Amino acid sequence: MSNLRLSELEHRFRSQSQFADGYSPLYASLFAIVAGWLAGGEGDPLVRWLLDAAADRAPLDVTLLLMAGLHREVLAGRGGDLASYYPTAIAASPEVAARRTLAVTLPVALREAIMARREPLAEFIRTANVQTNETGRGLAWLLPVACLGWPAIHLVELGASAGLNLVADRRSYRIADAADPARTIVELGGDPPQFTALARGAAEIPSVACCLSVRSRTGGDISPFALHSAADELTLASFVWGDQVWRMEKLREGIAALREVESSAAPVSVRPLRLPYDLSSFLASELPQPLVAPVVIYNTVVTMYLPDRGASLRDMIAGWAAMQPVPVLWVQWEPWWDGPPPPGKEWQAWTADYWPNDGGPAGHRYHLAWVHPHGTAIEWAAGWAEFLRITMQS
Repeated sequence: MSNLRLSELEHRFRSQSQFADGYSPLYASLFAIVAGWLAGGEGDPLVRWLLDAAADRAPLDVTLLLMAGLHREVLAGRGGDLASYYPTAIAASPEVAARRTLAVTLPVALREAIMARREPLAEFIRTANVQTNETGRGLAWLLPVACLGWPAIHLVELGASAGLNLVADRRSYRIADAADPARTIVELGGDPPQFTALARGAAEIPSVACCLSVRSRTGGDISPFALHSAADELTLASFVWGDQVWRMEKLREGIAALREVESSAAPVSVRPLRLPYDLSSFLASELPQPLVAPVVIYNTVVTMYLPDRGASLRDMIAGWAAMQPVPVLWVQWEPWWDGPPPPGKEWQAWTADYWPNDGGPAGHRYHLAWVHPHGTAIEWAAGWAEFLRITMQS
């Protein structure tokens, strides 16, 4: 079992390194270094430590939790020489770069940081939950809703963590032509844009305005992450990859947007939710009644963490949606487990299920596009045009 676990962890760290290559050079290197140590076997005390700390966690979670735990130490000023390799730490504290010992290479600094903080890191790996507050993912629901032209919605996120994407209507997004990044295809929100996604493939996008009213913002998560303190914000920030300063800035802007709606008529509410088991009761009990606007349900990069890969969600949502007095839209950025392969490693299928609830045909699924899991790149699919033809009539 130990050899199997070792092999699983090595494979997952190496796969993460390949995913990060060209996107996060620092994390590509960090993942690869740990994979190399794992390949060396249990003779390495650091490997034995990691196997023990990770004994009860899924391999994918271990990769993210180790890196988040390290980043948390770095941001808190406890990362030693490792901090000088992190632009997020240097940006916050320029003197960090001066601490670098020229003789210290990244593998040495990484090993020293882990061993110096192995007890709190092990506790973090054992007890923390992966937080995926990638705030660029708000585009997943915002663009389809803007194209529908609905003036108001009830918004529901499955796997919401801290709920930052429930305030995407308070952010600004730009989709540009991948072949000519200076050419804007569509903008949503204010100016200047906070997020830019480069899109390829032919797709017509109508001129849309992002001025909808969100009547309620309801999230569900197995372990809702409440932002009560600076320590909470530090933990959330630690899951941003440490060489992506712009993502850290966007996270902090997202937290600020969340604070803005706290005293509004539609503050963010994130409630406990075990997917898929509690979904039916969650939808029945957590949404305001009566529903006075269409309901938009969305989830992004959640199903890989579910025991059935989300297979049971569709029947649950379809059964609930068909009984509502208002239209229901379910948007996802998720792996297409039984569909065609994506154009890039780890890319997600952007899909929309729509129940108009107007006495016409029942719900239908549209494959809108393929999308990078952080929302930075899009490849349109044939279902986008079909979605526009059908829904613009509603």
